Amino acid sequence: MFTGPGIEPDLGTVPRRSKRWAILLLSGYLFQLAFELSLIRFTPGGDGRWVAYLLDEPTPLMMVLLLAVSVVSLFAGIQFVIHLYREKASGKWMRFSTDVDGTDVLYVLAWLHILNTLLLFLYGFFLPYPLFPDGTIGGLLESASLQLFILLIAFFWFRGRGESIGFRRPSHLGRMLVMLTAMFLFIVVALDALVTDPVADFFQLSLESEREKGIENEILQAKETNWLNGVWAIAVIGVMVPIAEEIMFRGVIQTYLVKRWGTIAGIVLTSFWFALIHIDIALFVPLFAIGVALGVIRHRYRSLWGPILLHSLNNLTSMLYYYS
Repeated sequence: MFTGPGIEPDLGTVPRRSKRWAILLLSGYLFQLAFELSLIRFTPGGDGRWVAYLLDEPTPLMMVLLLAVSVVSLFAGIQFVIHLYREKASGKWMRFSTDVDGTDVLYVLAWLHILNTLLLFLYGFFLPYPLFPDGTIGGLLESASLQLFILLIAFFWFRGRGESIGFRRPSHLGRMLVMLTAMFLFIVVALDALVTDPVADFFQLSLESEREKGIENEILQAKETNWLNGVWAIAVIGVMVPIAEEIMFRGVIQTYLVKRWGTIAGIVLTSFWFALIHIDIALFVPLFAIGVALGVIRHRYRSLWGPILLHSLNNLTSMLYYYS
């Protein structure tokens, strides 16, 4: 996957104009993440624990800020694409290194923010949300549109450089499988008892999750509609989503952060980011812990296949409950 005859000279160094727009898009991406986090509220549940939920309607000021940033991001996205196209067409895009660097992280996040901005405008002004009913093939793809876009970005941006993000044979395959099995058993058997529940008890936090309820509803709707939709749900949630998220986090972000700030900081920061973008306070701690496990396997065995397999097994195991 993502292999090629060699590194083409037009994959390269970032000309100043497109980079400036990419930095502006990164700022928009971070604002949008902060905006989503600002929607989190807490209310006491029936058992006295704090239940996290998302506001249905942001304040008018928040909406004005979001709209302003989105308009700027849309303009920046257009400029980014135009300059990137011109730079590649003129042959100014030169790089011979295969390593993942800050440019890769910057540009991948810029592309993701362009997609987020387009979806925000489409669903906000032109299309109903959701566009497809829950549980259908269209609905599953719609909910995983971000992950699908990540796969497309990775295919084109890292074409010929697949090894740089971890698409290579693991070092010490047998040891990796043993470690992967041990971590999988820990996640399934002991993570809640040793990590999730104690932290939730300390903060008196309910483990009710709106995101998990949404995923559960989608799986059940797919299962009840017909067997083909059920199989498609397994393919999307159990295979496509793990591949896309591991490319993004352990393949691109962690690879760069480890090189920039060292192993521990790189894995911890990537895992924190991985947990944060799910916008799920109730399950932040287990998501962070799983992120660390995925990051350790990626770094220790120099391959993305291990974390993809563990991530996929974790998702598929969670789905088995609904298919039993």
